[in-house]
Amino acid sequence: MRKVIVTGGAGFIGSHVCDLLIKKGFSVVIFDDLSTGRKENINKKATFIKVDITDARKVINLVSKIKPACIFHLAAWPRIGRSIEDPIGTHKVNVIGTLSMLEAANRGHVPRFIYSSSSSVYGKQRVFKMKEEMEPNPISHYALQKLLSEKYCTFYAQNFGMEIVSLRYFNVYGKRQPDRGVYALVLGKFIKQMEEGRRLTVYGDGKQTRDFTFVGDVARANLLSMMAKIPRGKNIIINIGSSKETSVNQIVNLLKGVPEYIVPNPRSEYEERRKGSDIQLAKKILGWRPAIMVEEGLNMLLGKKP
Repeated sequence: MRKVIVTGGAGFIGSHVCDLLIKKGFSVVIFDDLSTGRKENINKKATFIKVDITDARKVINLVSKIKPACIFHLAAWPRIGRSIEDPIGTHKVNVIGTLSMLEAANRGHVPRFIYSSSSSVYGKQRVFKMKEEMEPNPISHYALQKLLSEKYCTFYAQNFGMEIVSLRYFNVYGKRQPDRGVYALVLGKFIKQMEEGRRLTVYGDGKQTRDFTFVGDVARANLLSMMAKIPRGKNIIINIGSSKETSVNQIVNLLKGVPEYIVPNPRSEYEERRKGSDIQLAKKILGWRPAIMVEEGLNMLLGKKP
């Protein structure tokens, strides 16, 4: 049974990646410090190691002992708001943590490294279908941290012959998504507000669009990234999205909720007005395309579909 390491395996996306890998017969070792992840998300068939990924010496020793076939690096302090409030703390986890894992992978001769990046690196662009070859324009600390980590991935690939795939996720949603607090994802927050009989909080006019991507599709993209033919010495950057723009107002209508608008939008400085993904590269290199579109995904979250 092939061993793999998943950092952030107790988190929202990471736990779904673990579930899929275990289902496919892999032996999964989780690195997580539970600062944002939850114990209840951890698959019982996985080996859990509580560790701070910024502790380079410790993770280097662990990776050398485990000898994984692949490292899936998802551990991060997510959300733009948190990075604005604590730029130094989030930089340590999101950039230094990535550097620690890359160094551990290099020293441990790990064949493949999959990095979870973010579409936030694109920032504000003149066109709204984001393509990988576009010049990044980060407008938040979080976006810059993700971009810096991509640069480290490219550096390690080119200088040490590593095989790396960096996946730029677009607005991931699904079961186990955060639904409370200022860092909650919009869909998770909406569903929680509906369950509590409250109006749905919409910042701005609700016409801003996002590319909502189902977490199961994201997990599958990670699996395919491990299996894809990637040349040594390359960091291949790939968009993972639904390729469909959906406005916040459309989400409110799909949920049949009652909106409460907060105008002007206090987040507008750090948010793109429109965002959509071009996923041709994912189709070509990974053979991946989204299986669950937002209408079906919402029904699954609301318990209307198994």
